[in-house]
Amino acid sequence: MHQALLVSEVLSEIFSHLDENLGQYPAVKEPSLEALARTCKTFHEPAMRLLWATLNGITPLLGCVPRLHQLMYRSNSRHTEDWYRSIEPLSEPETHQFLCHAARVRSLDISFLDDGLFHLYSTLPLETCVFPGLLSFTFSVGHLQNKYIYLFLSPTLRSCTLAYIHPDLKSIVTRLPALEELYITDPIYSTADELALLYDSVRLCKRLVTLSGPPVDWAAWKHLSSLPSLLKVEIRESPRRAPSELLHQDMVNFAPFVNITSLLFGGNTAAYAIAIMKHSEFPSLKDFQIRAGVLPWADIEKLCRALSKCNERRTLETIAILCNSLTLPEPSDNSLTVVSYFLSFTQLRILRLSPNCCIHLDNDLLLEAVSSWPHLRILEIANPQMTPVVTFRGIFAALRLCPHLHRLEIFMDAVNIDIDPTAESFQHAALQSLDVTLSVVVDAEAVARIIFSMLPCVNYVDQRHDFRTVMWKLWDDVNGHLRVFNGGDFIIAQASDWTTDESEGDTD
Repeated sequence: MHQALLVSEVLSEIFSHLDENLGQYPAVKEPSLEALARTCKTFHEPAMRLLWATLNGITPLLGCVPRLHQLMYRSNSRHTEDWYRSIEPLSEPETHQFLCHAARVRSLDISFLDDGLFHLYSTLPLETCVFPGLLSFTFSVGHLQNKYIYLFLSPTLRSCTLAYIHPDLKSIVTRLPALEELYITDPIYSTADELALLYDSVRLCKRLVTLSGPPVDWAAWKHLSSLPSLLKVEIRESPRRAPSELLHQDMVNFAPFVNITSLLFGGNTAAYAIAIMKHSEFPSLKDFQIRAGVLPWADIEKLCRALSKCNERRTLETIAILCNSLTLPEPSDNSLTVVSYFLSFTQLRILRLSPNCCIHLDNDLLLEAVSSWPHLRILEIANPQMTPVVTFRGIFAALRLCPHLHRLEIFMDAVNIDIDPTAESFQHAALQSLDVTLSVVVDAEAVARIIFSMLPCVNYVDQRHDFRTVMWKLWDDVNGHLRVFNGGDFIIAQASDWTTDESEGDTD
């Protein structure tokens, strides 16, 4: 054996590449690591650390106890789901066997599937640190098992994901001095008292890098503004509880969030997001996204102004303003300014707009916009309620200024064919995803030939329609011609009348 392989750090580095390359194939990765662990004493521990590093549930650890293994995996190799019923808790020797491998675990996901297993640990004091090297932990069990969370609270823990606001949340965060990421994934049923507990708990976190959960109060935001480690905040309002009581609190301007790069909001309206941004500065912000149930013009205007004010250094690279509502947008004479608000963000790479108001966009404004965004990668402006005025000539004039654009979604006039692909030498080699299927098309073959001739990497036009609609059929005809132009045959094109394309959808 080469001397280098006797160095544990070298072996760990080699084995980590195996773990990384086969990570999405556990049926191959796990036997490979098991084989390495059995090869020799030198290989054993580095391979075992990787083999046990990530666990989805605690059942595999219980399988290391011979008494339980016999119950879990019968001779006929059929896994019995209720094997744990009426089973005695772990004995002291069995606990030692369990803890031997538990020390190697770095990432652990405990779900409701583990609810029936906790009684097996009843002999362990709740203060026991079962997973001393744990870095990432997800706890999504029933409320009756809340007390067992202390078995998993390692002082090394950096990422903690909870399905709800745990009643001992303040105690939990104080036990995690290295905590960098806190996620509350399902706050829909949170009470006012639970939310107050969350506010207090957030103020106890001193090293947060990422916070994700329901809206927090202004005192919590004030604390967050003092954390130089904070990079990302994601706020998700419950549809059952709007943060109206928070909006009526007296607000003062916060200290600048000097290092936050990502700010995401989701909820019924944009009111909470607007209030936060009006009183804050995010000089390093790169990613801003909001998805709301309703986004009328009045809120869009306030949102755009607040966004311009809070990011005066114009560092934004991603802006997404999306509306979940299916209602028709309100008419507005001011819709022209929606795109214009973002012209000063010259670092923009991704712009996605789908609000609850009309967005006017013509060839001239589109050209002015993309000339302001030389780094643009994704442009999505969904606005099917207005009469389309952007034409093929306007799109290709814009594409000449966007050499890196790889996805375009826009509402256009596909009836007016104002470009002759045989007379044009321009080709856009980067664009791979095109969605203009909210537009009416008359001459499917002419449209397909323009796409085929000038967009060589677009093999088909993305479709978001139900395949039973007339619009789907119109654009399926376009895709049928594209298949033929790209070397497909007529049978394949005809078959598309009955099946949707497997690659349909957003590719960003």
